[in-house]
Amino acid sequence: MNSTRKTLTGESGSTLVVVMICALVMLITALALVQLGAQDAALALRDVRVSQAFYNAEAGAERGEAWLGDQTNMPTTPTMPFSSSPESFGGGLMLVSITPDASGSRIIYTIRSLSTVQGKSHAIEVDLTPTAFTDYLYYTNSDVGPGSPGYFRTGDVVDGPIHINDMMAIWGDPVFTSEVQTTATEIQYYNDNSPIQSSALENPPHDYPDFQEGLQLGAATIPWLSESDLNTLKGLAGLSLSNQELRFGRDDGSGPMLGYVSYSNIGNDSWTDVDLSSFNGLIYVNGSCLVSGIVDGQATLVNNATIEIVGDLSYAGSDANGPLPDCDDILGLVASTKVSISDNAANSSDCVIHAHIMAMNNQAALVENYSQGTPRGTLTIHGGIAQDKWGPVGTGYFDEAGEFHLLTGYERDFHYDWRLRDMLPPGYDAIIFNGGGFNRLVWREIAPVDLTHWEG
Repeated sequence: MNSTRKTLTGESGSTLVVVMICALVMLITALALVQLGAQDAALALRDVRVSQAFYNAEAGAERGEAWLGDQTNMPTTPTMPFSSSPESFGGGLMLVSITPDASGSRIIYTIRSLSTVQGKSHAIEVDLTPTAFTDYLYYTNSDVGPGSPGYFRTGDVVDGPIHINDMMAIWGDPVFTSEVQTTATEIQYYNDNSPIQSSALENPPHDYPDFQEGLQLGAATIPWLSESDLNTLKGLAGLSLSNQELRFGRDDGSGPMLGYVSYSNIGNDSWTDVDLSSFNGLIYVNGSCLVSGIVDGQATLVNNATIEIVGDLSYAGSDANGPLPDCDDILGLVASTKVSISDNAANSSDCVIHAHIMAMNNQAALVENYSQGTPRGTLTIHGGIAQDKWGPVGTGYFDEAGEFHLLTGYERDFHYDWRLRDMLPPGYDAIIFNGGGFNRLVWREIAPVDLTHWEG
């Protein structure tokens, strides 16, 4: 009896030890889980603070951009538009400053937005420049005019951004390599010669445009120019003429006079040569105006009627693919009525133009006699076109296989000159920034600042 009792007592003690060890393991595990949960909660709270600080900083930049857009007189010196010390915002603190930089051809506003939320800080800077007509390969104020609406069609590869203060028209499968904006809320589709309007981004089975960088419907209107803007440029002109033909880089028999612009009475071969660097580059011509040549420098040609392009007009710093990376040549063509590519022998087999073109009140095509005669090859433009109304360049038709055949005028080969985002023709800065909002040039993160210790 006694020996049996001893055995049971020993077994009971062993069981108790095992239970205690298991309980201890469970307690340690529970404590570890609690600790991990606390750490997860702390990390989650930290992530919330970090995210909130980031969103607040971005919101501050957007507030700064909206404030700039509301100003009649833009700031010319650094300013803190909301407060000179950190203000409460989104559960933390915010401070926004705006610094203008007018050292280049386009003014740049740098918005700095600082944010702190419960010990976590974030800071960003955004560089903005006012939206301008030069920001687009195509700017059209109204899609009406000869041959309107101006359809983008199969075969078109539109190599640059577009803004239309009207409805966009699509025929077939054009390709758009950059962002497209239209103030309308619908697109007009050709729809196999039964036009329809739709907000859809394609119209099966007939029309499949490729918007590679997106399409913005209902975009804000960018106000167009007026005759007073032309008069502004006229008043700034460093060279004023009447009824002249202008030739850049005229060949005087020994080669092109690069860096010069020459002018002559139309039909007269007696030329006056002017060094482009000897004046501000702004040329005003009253009456008839013809132009061609090789531009080596920076110039803007302004005319109160029609500028007629009578031959190729290219940059010295260019090749067959357009301006070279280090090209510093730039040309603006600004006409009260229209800019027209002449129907002449020099333009009968292709035409090349390097320029930004503005036609304030164009009532006719970009190409003279665009619907007459025989095909003239390809019209190649490196630059941009801003026009009051649509200006067609040629006519043609699609065969049953969907291939386009040119009948008259030119095929289009247009490319945006991205240098226009920060390099403008002379005088353009006086007229093109016309209340159309801002473009973001750069967004960057900078070293954060803890606003709870702000000292100004």
